[in-house]
Amino acid sequence: MTILNQVKSLTKHSAVYTFATFIQRLQGLVLLPILTDPSYLTTKSEFGDYALIYTFIAFMNVLFLYGMDVAFLRYYFLGEHSRQTIYRSAIQVLSITGFFLSVLMFVLAEPVANLIFNEQGYAFFVRIAAAILFFDALCNMPYLILRAEERSTTYTIIRMGRFILELVLNLFFIIYLKLGVKGILYANLTAAVINLIVLFPFQIKYFHGKYSWNAVKGLLRFGLPMVPNGLAYLIVEISDRYLMPRLLNKEILGEYTANYKLGTVLLLLVIAFRTAWQPFFLKVAKQADAKKIYSRVMTYYIFIAAFVVLAVTMTIEYIVKIPIAPGMTLLGESYWGGVKIIPLILFSYLMFGVYVNLTVGIYIEKKSEWMIIFTGLAALINVSSNFYLMPAYGMMGAALATLLAYFVMMVSIYIANQRLYHISYEYGRIFWIISYLTIALILYYYLDLNIIIRLLLIIGLPVLLSLLGFFKEDEKAYMREIISRYRVL
Repeated sequence: MTILNQVKSLTKHSAVYTFATFIQRLQGLVLLPILTDPSYLTTKSEFGDYALIYTFIAFMNVLFLYGMDVAFLRYYFLGEHSRQTIYRSAIQVLSITGFFLSVLMFVLAEPVANLIFNEQGYAFFVRIAAAILFFDALCNMPYLILRAEERSTTYTIIRMGRFILELVLNLFFIIYLKLGVKGILYANLTAAVINLIVLFPFQIKYFHGKYSWNAVKGLLRFGLPMVPNGLAYLIVEISDRYLMPRLLNKEILGEYTANYKLGTVLLLLVIAFRTAWQPFFLKVAKQADAKKIYSRVMTYYIFIAAFVVLAVTMTIEYIVKIPIAPGMTLLGESYWGGVKIIPLILFSYLMFGVYVNLTVGIYIEKKSEWMIIFTGLAALINVSSNFYLMPAYGMMGAALATLLAYFVMMVSIYIANQRLYHISYEYGRIFWIISYLTIALILYYYLDLNIIIRLLLIIGLPVLLSLLGFFKEDEKAYMREIISRYRVL
């Protein structure tokens, strides 16, 4: 099987997962016009409350899973125990620890809420969050089964079902009952419970395995070092939203978060890529040409991600102004001032995708304890730079701190991975992509580009690369095959 055919298999599953991830995250984007309309969340400060509680949920999700998800995938493919035993052991331990953590959060809701919001009256938010976290942690495991079995279509259909359910519930609680942020939490919890019921049949055959303490020890040895790594990564991802109400104010946090959501368009691609990538690279790890496959995947990822960054950057100022109802645009007009952060967030996630690609050696060589070095450095850089950049440059400073942190995370894992599991990447091809993207972003920030120039810059990336001989013969043949297929249709 040729390298291109191997990559085509990965691309097929990534494409399906991209759709699933897009559907999963689409809710936040679909709701954005409603949540930025003062008829429903009356102030930017209330949008800030929404940002803070979901920042907390994201942070706690790492503690609820404590690396069991990544450890399960690793031992599913490269483990000593049966897959049923691995699953039964993992889900049993997760259920017990998840229940304990949820009860603890429920009891300590008041002081936890004061820590998150820096004011009284938010304990109820924390109690609902505790229930959401418990059910979502349990849902995570059957989704891993579908990923491991490469049942990407089933995965996507179930994700789509949850999206539609949660969207309908959100519209009911927010528009009809006008419950604001509480309504969003009610919708999330209801959807999580129903989602767990729907996923139950896919776990049944794995429940036939036996609980094994030895299997649990193996999972914990690989998974627990991922906890500080996961927490450090979340500091990179969300510390700006925790610090902003303290260094600036909650109004700015609301505007920043709304625009940040639009910047996560590329994160959807990265998450989808990671969802397909981890089972894929573990499956081909023992092949003689594995490293060549990994190298080619890196090039393709950077090309696609760079094109997305470029396309969104050059059109975002027009996209946010699209009218979707009388008096309502895709992004509320009072939030338009934060659009300039979006290209920086997009570029940050491009680098995150490179980081995800570079985790190959860490997984194969079972060096999960190294991960904290990369994310820890990035977290340190992120927090320290936010204390300077945020007061000096406002929300642009927070976006710059995010960009800097992801750059450090990417470079540090590259250095370590090359020592641990050396891969010869296609540096020449990657250089041309990144150079073009960097020049285009500089032009965006320093010149007032009209729409014609912006569109030419988008089209210019594949055209210039083609003129420079970027594409290999097998890639050209594959593209001609796709084009001819569409001509027939």
